[in-house]
Amino acid sequence: MKRALPLLLLSMVAIQAPVSAQERTKIDFRLESYLQRDHASGTMVDLFVRGHVGAVSSAVKAHGGLVKMTMNGLVSARVPVSYVRELALLDAVEGFEFSLGTGGLLCDSMRVKAHVNEVQAGLPPLPQAYDGEGVVVGIFDTGLDVNHPDFQNADGTTRVAYYWDQSLSGVAPAEFGYGQEWTRAQIDAGQMTSTDNNAHGTTVAGAAVGNGLATGHHKGVAPKADIIIVQMGNTQDFMASVVDGVKYVFDRAEAMGKPAVVNLSVGSRSGSHDGLDAAALLIDSMVNARRGRAVVCAAGNENQAVAYHLHTEVDADTSFTWFLTNPYPPPANLFPYPNLFFEVWADAADFANVQYAIGADRYTPDFGYRGRTPFHDIASNLGVVITDPLVSSSGNLLGTVQYFAEQRGEQIKLQVFMPQPDSAYYWRFMTTGSGRFDCWSTAGYGVSTSNVMSAALGAALPSPYPTIAQYPPMANYVEPDNNQHMVDSWACSDNTFTVANYWNVTEYTGYDGTDVITGGVPYAISPNSSAGPTRDLRWKPDMAAPGDITMSAAPLPILASFIINEPYKVDPDGMHIRNGGTSMASPVVAGAVALYLQKCPNASWSQIRQAFLSTLTNDALTGAVPNNRFGYGRVHAFNALVSSNLPDIIITSADDEMCSNATVEVTAPPSFDAYLWSNGSTDNPTAYTGTGPLTVVASNGTGCAQSNALTFTLLDAPPTPVITPNGADLTSNVGPSYQWYLNGQPINGAIGQQWTALANGDYTVEHTATNGCSAISAPVTVIISGLPESGTDQFRIWPSPTNGQVWVNVPTGGPARVRIFDAAGKLRKDQRTNAGGAIEFATDGLNAGIYLVRVERDGAKWEARFTKLP
Repeated sequence: MKRALPLLLLSMVAIQAPVSAQERTKIDFRLESYLQRDHASGTMVDLFVRGHVGAVSSAVKAHGGLVKMTMNGLVSARVPVSYVRELALLDAVEGFEFSLGTGGLLCDSMRVKAHVNEVQAGLPPLPQAYDGEGVVVGIFDTGLDVNHPDFQNADGTTRVAYYWDQSLSGVAPAEFGYGQEWTRAQIDAGQMTSTDNNAHGTTVAGAAVGNGLATGHHKGVAPKADIIIVQMGNTQDFMASVVDGVKYVFDRAEAMGKPAVVNLSVGSRSGSHDGLDAAALLIDSMVNARRGRAVVCAAGNENQAVAYHLHTEVDADTSFTWFLTNPYPPPANLFPYPNLFFEVWADAADFANVQYAIGADRYTPDFGYRGRTPFHDIASNLGVVITDPLVSSSGNLLGTVQYFAEQRGEQIKLQVFMPQPDSAYYWRFMTTGSGRFDCWSTAGYGVSTSNVMSAALGAALPSPYPTIAQYPPMANYVEPDNNQHMVDSWACSDNTFTVANYWNVTEYTGYDGTDVITGGVPYAISPNSSAGPTRDLRWKPDMAAPGDITMSAAPLPILASFIINEPYKVDPDGMHIRNGGTSMASPVVAGAVALYLQKCPNASWSQIRQAFLSTLTNDALTGAVPNNRFGYGRVHAFNALVSSNLPDIIITSADDEMCSNATVEVTAPPSFDAYLWSNGSTDNPTAYTGTGPLTVVASNGTGCAQSNALTFTLLDAPPTPVITPNGADLTSNVGPSYQWYLNGQPINGAIGQQWTALANGDYTVEHTATNGCSAISAPVTVIISGLPESGTDQFRIWPSPTNGQVWVNVPTGGPARVRIFDAAGKLRKDQRTNAGGAIEFATDGLNAGIYLVRVERDGAKWEARFTKLP
């Protein structure tokens, strides 16, 4: 049978002879198919562009495009469709990555199995309970019913800080240029029109952040986290939209000043499965750009699917695998007509010596080989479309095969395409030489390429699948397998947590009272949970979490419909619905990471990864780990948080007793990076004056904190003394004891309630209680201006100044006491006399300075000064 063939890249007349044609290009078959569609003027397309970042960015901007994100050798851009071909001609452009696909969608008992309840309760040795407060959880999914009470606060306001609907046209986030953004205020005002018509996104969010407010049941892992929703749209480049969504969450969380974790219960089954694609690399760069960021994703649910992964070890014998014509319309087909299309991925070193061709086998009424194209190698195919007519041995044109290959770093992508081939044939991909390669191809699961033939697929279609006895060439047939059915891109990155699904609930009671038994063994891996490893044989998934079956919040209209039509799927409370799969396991881990980030908000990705991977649990059901089903084990949220506990803090001070008016120096260990004391100080050591215990919260570079308190025995200090001055005479209020000071220095012997100032200066008095606590008065300044140097007629001192003897004339009238004080008030001479008259004092023990002479008799007092010369 002959057909008119709509070749993608070459305008050709029908070719009747086996002659190859070649055309150099940077545009692969996926992007070419999209560009050939009818597009309205001004239509934009999201692309990953590999090449020189500066030159590519400038070119995109110069032609009305938007540069959304860059990293070494890679630009994420939004480009006018009309400009893509011109952009491809630039020397600065090495190639494009474009998925031409929409991607796929991949709790009370859950909290028990994942050991979340212990964290929410703050059981020892955790320093407190954790509920996600202060952390952002981003959900990229089908949206959210913001009217469900589990996503509202007790006062009815929304917990959603931002909501970006990529499927609508409206007020778009400026940095992305498409979609409609809603703020918390707009949601509370009832202005938002977006909702979740699928229920997938709402159930996923419920597992991660639902607060159980609707009925008190089925609370999620991080019930007090802030929520940011990105509702996926029907974009032509699913991978680019996911990268945009992750960036949106991280950007908004950064503006809020909060750490963030993004959950991706979505994925693509096609691609290189090595985490080296543009989407994975850009997500890696965002996760590692700042502390306090993480991405958690679902592994996929295709372990029991008909095998669509092909791994071939190539040797000198020519082996082959059949691919089938994809007869379906979009979205089960990337192209709008029947075709053969699949992609092969390999490391460049493993594909350098591989030769490949496409052959045809008739399968009805019996099997027979009909012919093949010439063999090609990758060196002649890089950056080139090779077009081969596939002609049967009888000279009939069975189809026209196109090969396109490009190198991405150290990886090779080979695309094989044949539009509208004869439907009566199986198409064999033939290889010989040495090397290895992998391929993921199926018309299902959003891959939308050709099915790869296996015995199971043959039975399902049905379509004949012969034995070796029936068709001897089957001795060289390589059959696809169920290994490495895990989703692509970010799920294959070491900078994300990829989560498998184990049985959570195996029986429950439905809304209608039906006892539902789902089968399965609690804690055992779900039979659907996709297996790893990555294409380059790294262990994935990372861990497993409870997924099948989990009750979670759902959109209210969908709940109402299920209560009528499928009540056995609804919880008896009428507000939660069952879901499962890795899509429900992933948000369990995302919520657990949110709890960890509440405890350690500045943790780096490597620290988060270490905390969780080092605390997973294993048993007979997990088997030896790591393995390709459980990864390294089951998530244990409590142990992960406990692993970040810091050493106990011992606070020290000079004494554990303090007077109520005293200040003490308190010290915490110096091994921490930051300190916050309950008195507001951030210093270490810190000074403390207070009435209660002093608490410190000390943290390290991750933001993980430890706290302790030091309680002092508080002793009552006496009231602050008050001095009443009368000239030079100073009187204190009554106190337990007294000590007078001049200019801050104690005055020797000045321990009475009264004191007469002997020199100019500031005088204070201190009261000391029996418990040792004291209080000191405000200073009183004394300036002595009326005190004679030589006295009066009856009382006088001479000579002044003097450097020898000094005479004091004491008034008559009986015994008197004569004392001499220095300028500091210290008593230097003390003598008594029984009668008046002149008394001689030697000054040879006195230093040069001014001295006060005081004479006291029967309550009367005389004072004068003299000056001692050097």
